Amino acid sequence: MRWITFFCILFCISLFQSTMMNWINIGIAVPDFYFPLVVFYSFFIDVKRNVITSWFTGLSKDLFSEGALGINSVFFIAVGFFIWSIRGMLFRGHLVTKILVTFFFSIVYNLFYALHTVITYRSLNISSTIWMIFICSLYTAAVAPFLFYIFDKLQPTKNLFFMEK
Repeated sequence: MRWITFFCILFCISLFQSTMMNWINIGIAVPDFYFPLVVFYSFFIDVKRNVITSWFTGLSKDLFSEGALGINSVFFIAVGFFIWSIRGMLFRGHLVTKILVTFFFSIVYNLFYALHTVITYRSLNISSTIWMIFICSLYTAAVAPFLFYIFDKLQPTKNLFFMEK
């Protein structure tokens, strides 16, 4: 099984996301490196492992960000499960499909997170928030092909989580 590779990838993303973000942000736009990981695994693994990898990815983001503990885990499991359930309708072998799915579900995820922030803290500027969601989702989708290439090289999908027979 390649769980060790998954946790190494997750550790590297967590380390990079929490320490190097000031070096790669463009204005207010900051990419989310966790989200392409959820999309990558949602396309290629079964539902049980998808939920587990989405939960670990969300938990890692919860631990290394200043948000509420557990909210990213719940959102990532929901998004990962939804992507897994519609993957049969998508042409999942093409890179453009992965980029569009990353962009669309990044917007959905960020809108739900903003809604959670509005309900919890009752303070949010709607117009600037929607613009920031769009810009950050676009930046995440732009970085996604590079991350998908790395994930595919480190964890080939044809042998994902299975022992060689």
